[in-house]
Amino acid sequence: MKTSNGVASSLLLRLDSRSHTPLHEQLFEGIRARILAGALAPGLRLPSSRQLATELDVARSTVLQALDALTAEGYLVAQAGSCTRVAPELPILSGDRSREPGRPAAARASSSGERGPRLAASARALKPTPVGAPRLGAAPRAFRPGVPALDLFPTALWARTVSRVHARASTGLLDGGDPSGHAPLREAIATHVSVSRGVRCSPAQVFITAGTQQAFDEVLRLALNRGDSVWVEDPGYPGARRAVLAAGGRPVPIPVDGDGLDVGAGLARAPRARVALVAPSHQYPLGVTLSLARRMALLRWAERTRSLIIEDDYDSEFRHRGRPLTALQGLDDAGCVVYVGTFSKSMFPGLRLGFLVVPPSLVDIFSAARAASPAPASTLEQAALARFLAEGHFARHLRRMRAAYRERGEALLDALVAEGSGVLAPRPCDTGMQLCASLAAPLSDLRVRDEAARLGVEVAALSDYFLGRRRDAGLVFGFGGVRPDDMRTGTRALARAIEAARRRDLRTSPPHPRGLPR
Repeated sequence: MKTSNGVASSLLLRLDSRSHTPLHEQLFEGIRARILAGALAPGLRLPSSRQLATELDVARSTVLQALDALTAEGYLVAQAGSCTRVAPELPILSGDRSREPGRPAAARASSSGERGPRLAASARALKPTPVGAPRLGAAPRAFRPGVPALDLFPTALWARTVSRVHARASTGLLDGGDPSGHAPLREAIATHVSVSRGVRCSPAQVFITAGTQQAFDEVLRLALNRGDSVWVEDPGYPGARRAVLAAGGRPVPIPVDGDGLDVGAGLARAPRARVALVAPSHQYPLGVTLSLARRMALLRWAERTRSLIIEDDYDSEFRHRGRPLTALQGLDDAGCVVYVGTFSKSMFPGLRLGFLVVPPSLVDIFSAARAASPAPASTLEQAALARFLAEGHFARHLRRMRAAYRERGEALLDALVAEGSGVLAPRPCDTGMQLCASLAAPLSDLRVRDEAARLGVEVAALSDYFLGRRRDAGLVFGFGGVRPDDMRTGTRALARAIEAARRRDLRTSPPHPRGLPR
């Protein structure tokens, strides 16, 4: 930009006539960027609209349209019959190098840890997704955990159900409905979980949510005061820890072994914790079941301390053989358990519908909390799901999925034994759609995960699920969305990734001192 005696003789802007962005918008953004960067100083006089039109080879009306918009937003000041100047009161600090032209906002923020809005300590404690870890939103590959068998979902049947509901939608459905959830869906869920999971409840105890995470957030915000302790499984579901931090709580990692959450360790570490967040029927990611002795110990602790237990029952309906285990809530006589379920795993993740079942003593409190909130999810989708359950389609889908997941789980176990013998030790899997395999030392599960990602295979590193001290190395496999015939292809690629990780470890290991026995 050229200036002389407080007048900008040229703005040195370029407009792209081939761009989809209109020319006046390009000019508006170009001038505004120079003002915000400090290249056009407050009070500086701009060239006339005719001069700018000639310089940029555009119509004068294009220039006037851009200048009018800049004036309306306060960047320029125009005087009738006179010149147009940069507004003199713009809040730009002279000498502020963070406003340098062409310097991206992200670069400015990263160059100084003090820039940007201040956040709560709970937000600063959140950890970004590790490099190479599976990310939501990307197309799933073998063996991403948590992906159901979308190839087997009855899409056409669901589409017809949704279409019928939309065609016959009442005014009440279109208006948004009950904040606690669509009444027929609450009734259908109460019936389903009482039969299939042994949950004892009435429809009034059922509250519809937008998925498991929203259910955690809602319960924890009502249960916790800032700084309250919460038992979380270690290793465990990262979303549980995030919800605790977001609600102002303090997650206390409680170790998980072959019998599930170690209640004795919880009593030693935080005996007066306000909440325990557990997945007793199928722990994630280890896949173990909370033993009956520990279930009873957990319930006794909650009753004695008047604490709350959040039971995360995300996929235990997919028990491969026999009937699903009775939910912890079905053993609760003191009203300490909030049962959380989801349809994202049993149907498809895009549905974003779940539910929670609260104890009778908490129904009024949850209803009051919901009164000032909008419906948690589309009432039309809730109505479609209610019909899907009532007409028996959901129960038939579950039966089909149990058989499919048993077949896919067995195919993955066979493939891991064939391709990973001596390196991977898969844990038994009789429920759900993922399994965990221990990794032989000294291999790093993080390095294997990253090498596998380069070869087009997604596995999760067990190390990423620990909140406290990392005790084991392993890999977490999702097999729900992988056809049996594709298992061996994925495990062969994984075997190559393990070998690549082993070679990389050897190259980066420090040399062994001479004279010492190996």
